[in-house]
This record gives sequence, C-alpha cells and structure tokens, in this order.
Amino acid sequence: MTVVIADDHDIVREGLRRLLGQRPGLTVLGEASTGEGVLELVTRRRPDVVVMDARMPGLGGLQATRLLTQSHPHVHVIVFTAHSEQELLWDALNAGAEGFVLKDSSGATLLSAIYQVADGEPFVDPRLAPDVLRQLAKPRVSGVLSAREQEVLQMLADGASNRDVSEALVVSLETVKTHVKHILAKLEAEHRTHAVAIGFRKSLIR
Repeated sequence: MTVVIADDHDIVREGLRRLLGQRPGLTVLGEASTGEGVLELVTRRRPDVVVMDARMPGLGGLQATRLLTQSHPHVHVIVFTAHSEQELLWDALNAGAEGFVLKDSSGATLLSAIYQVADGEPFVDPRLAPDVLRQLAKPRVSGVLSAREQEVLQMLADGASNRDVSEALVVSLETVKTHVKHILAKLEAEHRTHAVAIGFRKSLIR
C-alpha cells in the first residue's frame, strides 16, 4: 500500500514517515507541505492513501481534499488534524475525506484508519464516533450544514442580504457568498428562496 503525507510541519511529516516506514507493506511515496504540493504529488505518484493536514498555508487541506477526490476518485484521503470540532469533521467528510483522525491519537489508530479507508470503509477517530452516530441518527438532508451555514440560512430566511450577513457576522462579502454557495449545493437548492423553503421543511431553521 502506498501513502502520501501532507502537513506543513516538518516534525509531523518526519514522525509519520517513521511510523509508516516501520510497517511492512506500507510505502511512503512522498511528502508535501501545501495543498498545491499534495495535488501535484498525487498526480505524479498516484498513491492509495493521502494523510492530509486539515489546515495548511495557501490551498488548505479541505480544499485540496475536495479537488483531489474529484480528480482522483480512487485515492482515499484521511484528514489528520489537531482540531476536534464537529464542524471540521463534517466539512472534511463533505469534501470527500473517508477518514478523520486526531493528531494526538495513537499510531495504531492512524494505521487502522489507513487500512480501513484503503478497503473502502470510512474511519472516524473513536473519540468522535459517538457524536457522529448521534448526528447520523437524526433526520437529515443530503449534505450536512455546518453551524455557521445554518446561521447564514436563518439570516437569509429573516430577509437579510449578503451585505447584511457580512456586517452582522463580521466576515467578507466573498465569505458570505461562499457560504451561500455551499448551502445551495448541500441542500440541492436552485436558489436562495428554494434553500430557505427546504430549511423550513427540514426544520433546519425556524
């Protein structure tokens, strides 16, 4: 099995390289410190699995995951992060990642994730799995909205414009447009009004 490591910290890449290198049958094909770098490396080396840091300079890990899984659907991505927020987990899965492992996990946990996603089975860090199961048990629309996306959708339902949302949340207008784009995609809505209607029907907003 072949693996590519993507992380912007040298010490993390070195630790992963040593861990994986000790495992018979696992080969590290290369390393990258940016999202752009991992995309280029995957195109050249075609690994089975990519261990991807969620947050890197330039093109972030989640953006790189989305692009990578679209252009190389047979490559399996594990998001490897120090951040345990539920929103980040769902964003990673929505981007196409098949695994999510916290950086303070044991080496055995990461190895289990690598083997499991390579076999086509999703893997979520055991400490987060109970929360994931609770979320999955709830009635949901296709594509889970993040907490911020639900907040934006509620504001749209209340009649706010993109600029109103931008000022209220203290974010750029481009960020608001990105949130709206993601909301439309996740709810499979044709336009904002359609998204609001779906939100009310699915009890995502009030």
